[in-house]
Amino acid sequence: MKMKKRTRYFLTILGVIFFSTGGYFIYKYLTVQTPETEMKRAVKALADAKKSEATVFAAEKFAEAKSEFGMAMDEWEFQNKQIFIHRNYHKTITLAKKTVELCNEATKKAGEEKDSVKNRMIHLLPSIEQKINYFEKYYKNLPLTKSTFNAYSNSKLKYQEATNSFQQSKIYEALTQAGEAESLINQASAKAKLLLEDYFRDYHLWLKNARLARSLSSRGQTVILVDKLAATCSVLKSGKTLETFHAEFGQNWTGDKIRRGDKATPEGVYKIIRKKDHGNTKYYKSLLLNYPNNEDKARFTALIKKGNIPKNSKIGSLIEIHGDGGKGVSWTDGCIALSNADMDKVFQQCRVSTPVIIIGSERTLNEYLK
Repeated sequence: MKMKKRTRYFLTILGVIFFSTGGYFIYKYLTVQTPETEMKRAVKALADAKKSEATVFAAEKFAEAKSEFGMAMDEWEFQNKQIFIHRNYHKTITLAKKTVELCNEATKKAGEEKDSVKNRMIHLLPSIEQKINYFEKYYKNLPLTKSTFNAYSNSKLKYQEATNSFQQSKIYEALTQAGEAESLINQASAKAKLLLEDYFRDYHLWLKNARLARSLSSRGQTVILVDKLAATCSVLKSGKTLETFHAEFGQNWTGDKIRRGDKATPEGVYKIIRKKDHGNTKYYKSLLLNYPNNEDKARFTALIKKGNIPKNSKIGSLIEIHGDGGKGVSWTDGCIALSNADMDKVFQQCRVSTPVIIIGSERTLNEYLK
């Protein structure tokens, strides 16, 4: 009898323990908060932030969000390996919520940065276009080095790419391309300006000879005044400019002619020594100048003696004003080329002994660039 009572007592105690433990396990299972919802929100927040280009315009904040999410994933994996009664997802949930918070901040910052870049681009693109147009107006026709011309050409290409990217709302690409375009055109312009500044060292001589041309014309003479920077050939008489024509020169026209083959157009005071009509010249018509004159010969000899040019160099000759021009580029070996229609007019107004004065520019460098 006593044995049965003890057995019932033991079974009762065992039942209480079993049901209490089972109840505790069920309670833990039902009350442990899992992080699935918060983690899904974090994943969506990361995707939204990436879509807003936070990876570019709020990179630091987005990286911080990704780091928090990575820690949340590690913590979640760690907790899942524990016996379920020991699992605690509080830290995982906190990290997931922090991820969402940082993503929202990154998205907001990206929007603000994009608006700022858009406003900047609205002003930057026209500024680059203006610099390119300025280069084309004042520098493009100079005998530039290959690297300078390539920098200009590439700046135009990058500018067009930036414009296209901006129109397609690829803001970051547009900004990068615009930055490259601006850097290239600035580089090309700086080199071209240095070339002009070096060329203008002889401006005092040009001005002196331009005044001589106008002085001679005021005495009733017909004078030809050639301005290389302005690319003009003007007929002067009685102190007035009768007509001005577009002119083309040697490929390396910035600077005085030094020797044969340098493809430079000479500068100085010359005169016509022969008129060649059609059939007497390989060009349409031509006016042969007395190049080299005594001054050119003296300079050439001095350069040979100083070793500035090779001893086997030859002085140039056969410099003419001739037709077959109008090509729009400087292409001659050193002569001055006019269109055939303009050549007819100049040919008619000149005679043997007519002065031809060739200068770099009558305007100062600042006047030209303005």
